[in-house]
Amino acid sequence: MTEVRDRLTKARVKMLLKHPFWGNLATRLKLVEASDWCSTAATDGRHFYYSTEFINKLDDEELVFLFGHEVGHCVYNHMGRRGDRRADVWNMAGDYLINDMLIENNVGRKITKVDILWDPKYRGMTSDEIYAKLMEGAITIKMTLDMHMDGSGEEGEGKDADGKGSDGKSKSSGIKIDPETAKQIQDELKDAVLQSAQAAGA
Repeated sequence: MTEVRDRLTKARVKMLLKHPFWGNLATRLKLVEASDWCSTAATDGRHFYYSTEFINKLDDEELVFLFGHEVGHCVYNHMGRRGDRRADVWNMAGDYLINDMLIENNVGRKITKVDILWDPKYRGMTSDEIYAKLMEGAITIKMTLDMHMDGSGEEGEGKDADGKGSDGKSKSSGIKIDPETAKQIQDELKDAVLQSAQAAGA
């Protein structure tokens, strides 16, 4: 357990030195071991939730990529901007955008231990544009790298309107955030992104 936290801490320090914008945002996330409900990683904008088993599968550079991925959701406010869009497709759109951005900017090394969503044909598009493209035709729902939480703080990956996944079973992240707190987190993220950009000289 301690070894995993040490590796995560070192990954964030590496980000801070090599990619200060991303590193500043990553270091503000509180590390929380959440193997009881999280199979990979997740963020609510304040915490970095992780599965010890999943972290142990990744090498150090892949951990940097993973932090970049979670920070990307914060930067683009994917948790708060879903609205009435289909959660599973919106999550896919966000992952396509973030993963390509990380690969293009050499933030860590692309994760290969699990399949991730990446296709250069979406390069230069926003999450909204990618979502629209995905919705144009028949959609094959694919697993995203991490668990995604919507604006209320609940996990939204593969969840239908009735709160159940594609297997018909109830899904829950174990995280409950009231609307007021969700709004506070969104405001904190806006400030954090601006501060990180200033600190990185962007």
